[in-house]
Amino acid sequence: MLRDKVSKRMNSTNLNSPFIKYGCEIVKYQPQYYKDRVYTKNEWISVSDIGRSFDGEVLTKEEYLRVESAYVDTVKELLEVSGVKFLTIVEPNTFYWRRSKAFNKENKAIYQIVSSLKEGQRIAASKIDTVLKACLRELFWCAMVNEAKKVQVDVGYDYYLHFHSRLPEETISKIARSHGLYCNPR
Repeated sequence: MLRDKVSKRMNSTNLNSPFIKYGCEIVKYQPQYYKDRVYTKNEWISVSDIGRSFDGEVLTKEEYLRVESAYVDTVKELLEVSGVKFLTIVEPNTFYWRRSKAFNKENKAIYQIVSSLKEGQRIAASKIDTVLKACLRELFWCAMVNEAKKVQVDVGYDYYLHFHSRLPEETISKIARSHGLYCNPR
């Protein structure tokens, strides 16, 4: 799997690496609804859920954008605190299979940008909004890394964002919470 290749590339074989030690899953899911590491509340997990009802609440485009912005703002703040000025694209993979009609026009523009990204291409940390949105909207996948700072960002399934760095988990958690998100709630 792509993430396995990325992990091997960044982590080598040193399991005591600070890079591994300070990995964090950042999520919108409230910790109290996890039972035995499984999230039990009926909640949206994808951009394609816009318009669907979850426990009597319909996911609106506006609510989706609010949460998406929280993820983008969290990552940008974490990168700033980590001293990261640029990230390198690793294992880019474009797909266009879970489009949300709510963002057709915007997604086309985003897709055009990310589909041109190449392995090893650098992007400014201040300009990662489009790449993160593409990953969160399931249009694109890549890891974004800065090997010198030992930072890696990637988006997993079900709106889980992975942030690995030398920052202590308490710092990552504090920044995530300031944006309404949670760090390692499982």
